[in-house]
Amino acid sequence: MIKIIYNKERYIFTIGLLVVLTAMLPYLILGENMIVFYPDQLDGEVLSYILHAKYLFTGIDTYPEMMNGISENGLFPPAPLIVLLYKILRPSVAFVCNQIFCMVVAYIGMYFCIKTTVNNSMIAAFCGILFAYLPLLSVYGLCQYGLPLLCYNFYLLYKGKRKVLALSGVIFYGLMSSLVLIGYGVLGFGVLYLLWLAWKKQAMCHKWVWIGWLSLLCSYLATNYKLLLQIFGIGGQKPSYKEVIVRYGQNVINAFRTVFYEGTIHTPTHQKGIVVITIVVLVFGICGYRRLQGRLRRTFCLLAAGFGFNLFCALFYAFYQSDFIANLRNQAGGIIKEFQADRIYWLTVFVWYFLLGLDLYLIWKWTIHSVKNKKIVCIAAGSIFLSGVVFVSAATVYYYSDFSKNLHRLRQGESYARVTWNDFYAPEIFSQIDSFIGREKSSYRTLSFGIYPAIALYNGFYCLDGYSNNYDLAYLYTFREIIEGELEKEESLRKYYDEWGCRCYVLSAELGINNYLVHKGAGSKEIDLALNTDAAKKLGAQYLFSAVKISNAKELGMTLLREAPFETSDSYYAIYLYELGTV
Repeated sequence: MIKIIYNKERYIFTIGLLVVLTAMLPYLILGENMIVFYPDQLDGEVLSYILHAKYLFTGIDTYPEMMNGISENGLFPPAPLIVLLYKILRPSVAFVCNQIFCMVVAYIGMYFCIKTTVNNSMIAAFCGILFAYLPLLSVYGLCQYGLPLLCYNFYLLYKGKRKVLALSGVIFYGLMSSLVLIGYGVLGFGVLYLLWLAWKKQAMCHKWVWIGWLSLLCSYLATNYKLLLQIFGIGGQKPSYKEVIVRYGQNVINAFRTVFYEGTIHTPTHQKGIVVITIVVLVFGICGYRRLQGRLRRTFCLLAAGFGFNLFCALFYAFYQSDFIANLRNQAGGIIKEFQADRIYWLTVFVWYFLLGLDLYLIWKWTIHSVKNKKIVCIAAGSIFLSGVVFVSAATVYYYSDFSKNLHRLRQGESYARVTWNDFYAPEIFSQIDSFIGREKSSYRTLSFGIYPAIALYNGFYCLDGYSNNYDLAYLYTFREIIEGELEKEESLRKYYDEWGCRCYVLSAELGINNYLVHKGAGSKEIDLALNTDAAKKLGAQYLFSAVKISNAKELGMTLLREAPFETSDSYYAIYLYELGTV
């Protein structure tokens, strides 16, 4: 009997894993025509992996391809171990391999977390699949995808089981995640738990938990030591542009609602349904708490604790985003202003889908209890509620998943208007431009307008512009001379560059903020650009790639090298090539 149960659980786990691996099929069929969410991925982190892979094991720590030489700290990869993938595979393949790997880890971790808690393989597999299919940003490695497996590994260490395997999993998480994005939160809450164990006088009983925490800390220190030296001003590091960042507060209620109820661009949890379901289950559980016993009571208490944790994280985020805290951070300056402690809300993604598993288990058990007591109305209500929860949860995740978008791409082809990998990086267009220029790319520098500089960078060009959250303060001011005329046209644009500055781009008041990918249908409109070409040429700029025709190019001393833009029949944009000349 035990063997039959074991085999059934194994089959359920395997079927769930196969469902997760199904996500790989559209990627394999579409190749570089796959749809990818490009903000914070294709425009930034992918390039950090490419450049780190290019210079891996060379001893070079300044990359000449971007901003006339940017330090490796300026493009620090969120998950250092992923650099190896980009070293041995071409970028699109490395991206897909990492995506599938992260989804598999997410499924396995969530499955074992829920299976260990409620001893129900069906619920564990269902929630594991949903969590794996969430449209999380895979360029961040296991920052979010790996949290369930990390928790399970610490559970094993707590129980003193499979210690070597669990410790290996903890260290692997440290190598596949970011200290500054989520690691500090994991370590911080870990410290609180260790202090609680010490207060309960159980520290020595669970020494492996301490060893696990120290192992995670050491893995972060090993991969982030250069960044930490810069943060703490050790070793003559150059000042970062972060010194001039100005923090602005948000509406506290809106900030709370976003994190607790809706999700953000970095935490696309789409948890509205889970929040409502959990509140309903909590209300019913509180009303009948005295009748709960054994596993049911423990599960309900865990549900309440998890809900409270997410509530705390959302409240902390909202408070941290308030005008009061923003002003305090600006006044304090230094690491206090730069440190984004509110990112602990990244931890809530895993918790929401863990809570969904607890919800399903409690609803199922209450429905079974109604069957035993022949309460027809309760049976009907429980069955309908349980079915509704399963359907709505599955439909929501499928609708927002990358898998759904790529299935639509397969069915509808190019008529499905979403940006693909090829659309974004446009290798055919830039191959044409490279052939037209006919020079070694390292012998000149470029600027981009109406497209992300990452596009030119991906195609091997050396760019004076780029996206970085940690470059030299002096370069912020030097590059500003090029776009000063545009910044003076629009106050919001000036504040965007001077008081945030991550995007060292050729900005335009007419295009506005966050309009960096101009479709060729919209690019027919000509723009008058206030560009200081002398300042650009002093930095070494000789060519400008523009997705928009510049009406005053001659006045700026720029030459349009070809009247017809560089494009293909199916390209997302068309590129005009301007020559700036030399100083």
